[in-house]
Amino acid sequence: MATDNRNGAVAGTRVPLVGRVNERDAIVRAIRASIERSEARLVTVTGTAGVGKTRLVTEALNDAREFWPSARALRGACRTDAGLQSAVAKILRTRFSIAEGSDASAQASELRARVIELFGERRVGEMVHFLGAAMGLELPSTALAEAFDEDPTTRETIARAVLRKFFEVDAHRTPLVLVIEDLHLAGAEGARFLRALIESMSGAPVTVIVTTGPELFALFREWPAVIGERQTRVDLGPLDEEEARVLARALLARVRDPLGEIPHELVDAAVEMAGGLPMLLEQIARIYFERDVVGFRDDGTAWVDVDKLDELELPMSVEDAVRTRLAALSPPERELLEKGAVMGPVFWLGGLVVLGRAHKPAPELWGGGEDLALQYRDWLVGLEQKDFVLRMPESSIPGDEEYIFKHNLERETLRKLVAHESAREFHLLLAEWLEFRLTDRTEEHLDLLAEHYELGDRPLRAARCYLESADRARARYANTKAVEHYRKGLALLGDFDVRLRFDAELHLGDVLQRLGQVDAAQEAFRSMQAIAYRLDLRSKGGAAHNRIGRAFREVGQLDVAMRHLGTALALFESASDDRGIAASLDDIGKVHWLKGSYDAALRFMRDALSRREKLGEKPSIALSLHNIGSALQDSGQYREGLEALTRALELRREVDDLPGLVMTLNNLGTIHQDRGEIDAALRVWLEALGIAREVGDRRREALLLVNIGEAQYRMRKPSEAIRLLHEAERMCDEVDDRLLLAEVWRGLGKAHLLTADAATARVYLEKSVVQFEQVRSKVNAAIARRSLAECLSTAGRRSEDGAVAEDMFRESLAVFESVHNEVEWARTARAFASFLRDSLGATDGDRAEADRLIATADAIRVKLNLSVAGVDPGPIFQDVVAASSKAAMETVQTAHTSSDPMFDGGSLDVSGAVPVVKVGAQPAERLQPTLTADEVAVFDASDFATTTDEHPVIDPNKAKRS
Repeated sequence: MATDNRNGAVAGTRVPLVGRVNERDAIVRAIRASIERSEARLVTVTGTAGVGKTRLVTEALNDAREFWPSARALRGACRTDAGLQSAVAKILRTRFSIAEGSDASAQASELRARVIELFGERRVGEMVHFLGAAMGLELPSTALAEAFDEDPTTRETIARAVLRKFFEVDAHRTPLVLVIEDLHLAGAEGARFLRALIESMSGAPVTVIVTTGPELFALFREWPAVIGERQTRVDLGPLDEEEARVLARALLARVRDPLGEIPHELVDAAVEMAGGLPMLLEQIARIYFERDVVGFRDDGTAWVDVDKLDELELPMSVEDAVRTRLAALSPPERELLEKGAVMGPVFWLGGLVVLGRAHKPAPELWGGGEDLALQYRDWLVGLEQKDFVLRMPESSIPGDEEYIFKHNLERETLRKLVAHESAREFHLLLAEWLEFRLTDRTEEHLDLLAEHYELGDRPLRAARCYLESADRARARYANTKAVEHYRKGLALLGDFDVRLRFDAELHLGDVLQRLGQVDAAQEAFRSMQAIAYRLDLRSKGGAAHNRIGRAFREVGQLDVAMRHLGTALALFESASDDRGIAASLDDIGKVHWLKGSYDAALRFMRDALSRREKLGEKPSIALSLHNIGSALQDSGQYREGLEALTRALELRREVDDLPGLVMTLNNLGTIHQDRGEIDAALRVWLEALGIAREVGDRRREALLLVNIGEAQYRMRKPSEAIRLLHEAERMCDEVDDRLLLAEVWRGLGKAHLLTADAATARVYLEKSVVQFEQVRSKVNAAIARRSLAECLSTAGRRSEDGAVAEDMFRESLAVFESVHNEVEWARTARAFASFLRDSLGATDGDRAEADRLIATADAIRVKLNLSVAGVDPGPIFQDVVAASSKAAMETVQTAHTSSDPMFDGGSLDVSGAVPVVKVGAQPAERLQPTLTADEVAVFDASDFATTTDEHPVIDPNKAKRS
């Protein structure tokens, strides 16, 4: 009778989640409600140990990611010796990517940098002090902390307020799920602190999921928090008998008698002993084999020893079951598994041999004998049969044998048995061994090396591995991982290796900007600038200022952007850096384009293209062509713009420039939209959207959703438009793009107006006006004000709202006249004329004014050859086509002059460009495409501005282009 049970009951079997449908749905509904309503919610999951609380939460989080992939889940567990602090510390360390045990000063520096990202410099010392304390860091005290050293109650209140503020601000970037496990181990004091923290949260999408044993309610009767309908309690009881049988049969699926049936004695006994606890069912299935209750015959069928089955005793808890299994091991087996547990979930025979030789002197003559390896291999065979480990068919280290732990709880228990000093020594030995074995290193190998060096107290080597891994992640657009590893590497690097630090800050900033985290990107770029200045590295300083300028440009702060871009240009010229000069010229041209100064924009961009063509670098040439095409498009030169964008697209496909493809496809889509080819535009935008999601470009993903959403309401599909625009709204909040967010609100207002929901439309349009004014976008604010006037006009001219609408129409006309924007003036004139002529009680004077407005608007339309393609949205929605801040107009614009007295008889420039002048120069004196270092030293924002108005004139056609 054979007893080899290496293919035992649960070997290779993933334990299914049986039942729990209602409980799982309740957690998901709470997370969804928190996100959709932007409010804090509490979920309390109660149940005895082994009932499946952790597994239930994990599965619910996976479900939630299906409707909100970017929601973040941070988990921590309470411990008897540390209470709630262990959970909070784990959550904060995970959030900040700060490993426990690394250098204290490096941890403090990293924490400070991360807090500045969220809160800026103001009172950052207090935030860092209290957050550091929550993480278990000993940081220098602050004046506020010292003031309450003798008042623990007030100090606790402040600490709680700091945590609340941190979680709220962080959740406004991306919704948060905080999972705190085993709250009953925190005691009444910990539960009280957490309850107060949750009750104080408001207006932020934070879901707090607590798992706890039922003893919590005896320790702290006031739980859960008193937050009304914003709390959900999930009581998780044992599986009923039928569910337990389903799970038991799944666990014992490989155990079949000669008739092919699972022995009912095993199922019955397991169900009876486990009492409906999933974890115990799994452990009992393993113990069947370890105690020789069941085994296999040579033909593969199973036998059952009924006498041993009757004698089997039920473990008292899941932990008892794990300890029971480990206690059955021989000391050498347990020590071998402890070494493997230090290595990680995956370990290698060769690594075990290295650890086994620690402190052993080298022999005088070493013949490469494999006696230790042979002994370890034999033990591993037995451990595999006992279902502790599994040998993998292939090894990631060539020529070695790779194993994995079957059960993480067992590995964690074994790892804790290793003394701290021994673990540190083992980690360093393993890192040194891996250095020689991992010759062709993958990103995963670098991660492994970095972790072992860090835990082995070799921070510099760990830093280099983390940074190299981050570079690999960045190259494949794994942005979140790249950011995490750049930050880990920089924290460990400290002040060593300034060249490596500079490059890492550069790459970190680029990835953060790709993710839409502009403030954090700025911090990285400023670190670059500081290094460049200190070491007098002019090209490096130019690169830093260029990226700072681009970051400001992304969020619409164009004057500040221009100061940095001009400084970058001067630094590059002083260093004779041709690539840098070309980049700065292109970036300065793009700012002029965003402000509507097309002549200046094209002059700078074409200079950049000429220089890049001489250098022969295809990605840079494609970028210049893209920008030129966009400027040509907005200046009405559609044929030339399409040619430039098509060339850019071909080059970007050739060099596999995915972020660049997103930008160029987006702008090609706007050309199709401008021509009334909506189906073609949607096809192009959907392709771009797929690529944006692939590379993790959240900002342009939001931009594309706005374009697609507004195309939907142009096609009279307001419901679909509203759905897409709400998704874009959440992303704009996440990436903090205020300009695009204002456009989203304007689009939502227009879409709701199409559904005859004027009240909701008004709310969104009022928010849009305020937001555009806050970001100092004068033209966009005027467009939003016109849309709001159209909404208010539905109440009638003689109403209070009607009077406000009339004022808004006139204000918008005045703005468009002042910046020479004929297209938007004409659209506003037609909408206002309709309001005047169709109003109840319209006078002859009203009708005459309306006729004059329409006549002038028609003249502009003929002059510019404007014709609205596709479905005419009607007079109230006349501006829908151009209201979106990305699409310019429907047709080619042709420059023309007008003698209309309204424009003071002057020449009307379709682009609305204003000459760029030097400080103290005559208005007609235009700034040349390049500047000397001396010129840069004296200019400020006004030197590059395209208007003397206090608000930047950002053309409304830009925010929707890339």
